[in-house]
Amino acid sequence: MRRIAFNRVVLFQSLTVLVLAGLVVFASYTTWAKHDRAQGILADLEPRYARLQGLLERQADMQAMDAKAKELLLQMAFPATQDLAKTGNDAQQRIRSLFADSRLDVISIQISPGKAEGDFDRISISLRAEGTLTDVQAALGRLADQSPVILIDSMLLQTVGGARPASVQRIGGQFVFSVFRVRL
Repeated sequence: MRRIAFNRVVLFQSLTVLVLAGLVVFASYTTWAKHDRAQGILADLEPRYARLQGLLERQADMQAMDAKAKELLLQMAFPATQDLAKTGNDAQQRIRSLFADSRLDVISIQISPGKAEGDFDRISISLRAEGTLTDVQAALGRLADQSPVILIDSMLLQTVGGARPASVQRIGGQFVFSVFRVRL
C-alpha cells in the first residue's frame, strides 16, 4: 500500500511540476511572440517617424513655401473670398479696358456662367472686337502681363470688308478667355 501511495505522490508532484513548467514555457513563448511583433511594428514605424521628425525640423521652411505658393496662386487665380459674379465682372472689365486701350473697337463681350473644375471655378468670357492687326497684337501682348492670369481658350481672326491694298486692313476677332477663381 505504501508503494501505491508513494507512486501517487510522485505522480501528483510530477504533474504539478509539468503544469508549472508548461505555464512558464507558455508565458515565455507569449512574451517572446509579443516582443517579436512589437519589434516588427517598430521597424515599420521607424521610417515614418524619421520622416515626421524631418518635417517637424523643416516646419518653418514648409510654412514659408506654403505662403509663397498661396501668393503665387493669387497671382494666377482670383481669391475664393470674392463672389463668382464679381470675379466675372472684374475680369470682363479688365479685358474690355485692355482691348479698348489697344485701340480696338469692342463689339460685344459676354460672360458665361462659372464651371467647377477641381479646386477652381472657370469663368469663360467671349469677346468680339475689330481693329488692325497691330492693335490685336498689342492687346494680346498686354494680356500676358495681367495678374490674375487671363487665358485664351480660342481665337478666330478674319478680315473685315474687302481687301484694299492702299490702306491698312481691318481685322475682326472672336476671342474666348478663361479666368479662374479658387474654390473653398
